[in-house]
Amino acid sequence: MVRYGMLIEADRCIGCDICLKACKDEFVGNEYPPHSASQPEPSYGFGSNMTFGWPNTPSTATPWVSHGHLWMDVHERTKGTYPDIEVRYVPMPCMHCDDPPCLKASTNGAVYKRPDGIVIIDPEKSRNQTQVTDSCPYGRIYLNSAKMIPQKCTFCVHLLEKGSMPRCVEACPLKVITFGDLDDPDSEVAKKIEELKAKPLHQEYGTRPKVYYT
Repeated sequence: MVRYGMLIEADRCIGCDICLKACKDEFVGNEYPPHSASQPEPSYGFGSNMTFGWPNTPSTATPWVSHGHLWMDVHERTKGTYPDIEVRYVPMPCMHCDDPPCLKASTNGAVYKRPDGIVIIDPEKSRNQTQVTDSCPYGRIYLNSAKMIPQKCTFCVHLLEKGSMPRCVEACPLKVITFGDLDDPDSEVAKKIEELKAKPLHQEYGTRPKVYYT
């Protein structure tokens, strides 16, 4: 049986955010039942501290943006002090843990793990189960406040079922993200994980995540 997982070569990521944008393009405004409801749209506007000068034209305006959900986020991590600073970009999807805390926190089968290892939050059964949002130690579950459902990355399971790859994998210009069967030693992802000695993040959480990093 296939067990899907992902390798992210963070040491090669340039922080272009194309994986993030591809995820939004795939899910904002699009429903993929029974796997996911649409992701909320980003919001844009100007702050309330806008002031007006002569002749009644805006003199200052504070723009704001709410990115909404970031089912694929790109964390920027820095170390060192100026002028010797090292920047590292870490793309962060759902970890699709083999022992997912979100499943334990849910009721009525609202969160389940498929035979292929992909963890799904049912967009109907999970309504009002806000405790699921808070259960993820990686902070990768978001609350859709309009629909009152927790939501997250699905590994684009609706595309996998059609024989395609997740959008972030296809979109990455440097091919930083590799996806496939972790249990097939001949798969590209399994070979790369072994070759690069990649490890999951925060193994101390005990969730056995299926996303590996270099």
